[in-house]
Amino acid sequence: MPAPSRAERLLTSSPSRAILELAVPTTAVMVLGATSGIVSTYFVSRLGSDAIAAVSLVFPINLIVMTMMGGGIGSGVSAAVAQALGAGRADDAERVAEHAFVLTAGLSVVLTTLFVGGAPMLFRWMGGQDRVLAGAVVFARVLFSGVLITFAVSTFDAILRGEGNVRVPSTWSTVSLTLQIVLTPLFMFPLGMGLAGAAAATIIGQMLGSLPRAHYVFSGNASVHPRLFPSPLVSRPIRDILRVGVPASLATLANYLGLLLLTAIVARYGSAEIAAFGLGTRLDFLIITLAFGVGSALLTLVGLAAGAGDLARVAALVSRAVALVTVMLSAIALLLICKPMLWLGMFTHEPAIVATGGAYLRILAPSYPFLGMSMACSFTFQGLGRAVFPLVLVTVRTAIVVLAAVILTIAGAPVWSVFAVMAVGNVASSVVLYWQLRSLLGAV
Repeated sequence: MPAPSRAERLLTSSPSRAILELAVPTTAVMVLGATSGIVSTYFVSRLGSDAIAAVSLVFPINLIVMTMMGGGIGSGVSAAVAQALGAGRADDAERVAEHAFVLTAGLSVVLTTLFVGGAPMLFRWMGGQDRVLAGAVVFARVLFSGVLITFAVSTFDAILRGEGNVRVPSTWSTVSLTLQIVLTPLFMFPLGMGLAGAAAATIIGQMLGSLPRAHYVFSGNASVHPRLFPSPLVSRPIRDILRVGVPASLATLANYLGLLLLTAIVARYGSAEIAAFGLGTRLDFLIITLAFGVGSALLTLVGLAAGAGDLARVAALVSRAVALVTVMLSAIALLLICKPMLWLGMFTHEPAIVATGGAYLRILAPSYPFLGMSMACSFTFQGLGRAVFPLVLVTVRTAIVVLAAVILTIAGAPVWSVFAVMAVGNVASSVVLYWQLRSLLGAV
């Protein structure tokens, strides 16, 4: 009797064991990725507060591009592959993978042209001036020139995650991120590249990590055996990807468009405030990446279960995942509330930045468990192929938070009031999303 496939094994494992099996390697890589980002921020901080402010301007744009791929189109790819495999349709999974390469290659060309060409105007609009503006433009042009490489890596990983394979993405992500950590100071200082060196180290590390992934996928070692280009090119696999990918990408865009607008609002308070805000949002990204490990595991497992028609298993998976991520992030939030300098002290000791950054963490950290719950619920909606409601909720939340921040700024309110509005938005939207998901699972 043949051994069960990876998908079959994941469908029959206990929910907690299946989540941990997929989440732990991914979370470990996300922690390493966050470490790489911290290292990069540390070395950037050695260039001065203008350099920190320059990277802080680029950061929300980079989040928009990268998470639109990994958390948007990549989620669509993983969900479509998982659902096809869960239903026993391996040929459909391969067609999804082939069409994913075409889709992401086209997107990378469009986004590279848009952000590289429009960098000066964009960062000037966001409040960048003089040396801060010049640094942001240099950093962004190098970083976004490698979007095709970044998207190729995300596509390979999305296909492999969809079939339940986290070993290959985790292994080569570890290699790639380690290279980035080593190359960043080398490029920035001995080679004299400055901010451009930090961006170049990221792209080169990703490029080297993409080669073994490509070999694994195209050599027939994966459960899914795609070709580089589909023949014929048809619409159904693309629709399967975009059914989740478009709402997820738009939700990501709405979320980080809000961050971009909030960055522009905070920039009006001064350079110390924008530098502190940048350090705070960098930590938010770290929190999101920790939750991403659980969320990506949930997407694959929910997709497999939904494809197999087992919605009772979906409900069990959601309960275990939400409990896991809220406990993990509650512990981190408590630590940051009590000791904000554990984070801020790695980058700066300037009193003005430390004071504003401390206020940010004390106000936003209590909402981190809710962010984790929200991410778990959003990935569940994606795994079910129902990604529209999270999009609507994120759009409404973003509009309300940004509008409130504008009103507070015009009224002359202190910068911490903007942080408070952000925290309330995180909590309220997460509760609504969880309630809607439980209602959906109880109804089907």
